[in-house]
Amino acid sequence: MTSKEISTRQMIIDTARKKFMTNGYKATSTRHIAKEVGITQPNLYHHFRNKETLYISVLEQLGDEVNIQLNYIAHNSHLSLHERLNRMTRYLQDNDPVDIYTMMKDMESDLSDESKTKLYTIFLNGYKQPFVDLFKENLTKLRPDHTAEEIASHYFIVIAPYISPDMQRYQFVSIESIVDLFLHGIKI
Repeated sequence: MTSKEISTRQMIIDTARKKFMTNGYKATSTRHIAKEVGITQPNLYHHFRNKETLYISVLEQLGDEVNIQLNYIAHNSHLSLHERLNRMTRYLQDNDPVDIYTMMKDMESDLSDESKTKLYTIFLNGYKQPFVDLFKENLTKLRPDHTAEEIASHYFIVIAPYISPDMQRYQFVSIESIVDLFLHGIKI
């Protein structure tokens, strides 16, 4: 690929990222993406086979970015479990434009089985694995009847509404309180 092709491909991904994260998969049109980039729709299809492959490319890049940041925080041994969990969750809330619920809905209804598998892998590797690693490292401090994988899965269920861009304006509980309640429960 030439540097111009690489640049065009990246412009397509950047534009598609904004559109997908704002409008969701179903409501995003490749025609609008191409127009905003300043290319024709056939030119877009020269770079990406179809809308689905473009969507996966966007989420792969996003998942890689998120993974780097979450791993950086998760493996900072100078911070406590509580502090790392706060920072990781805050990072997702402040920097991640992906609505986890929307991504899961896209996986259920609008994508091929192959793309669903890729999307789930992006979520597992990019988002969930740093949390699994953090909980594994601290397993001796946590309940012994659950695996790090189970704890991370449950944690995502708890935080999903708080990191969803659409739900953030309705936040009544701070990230710090959520982490505290998750780690210590509600019992005295």
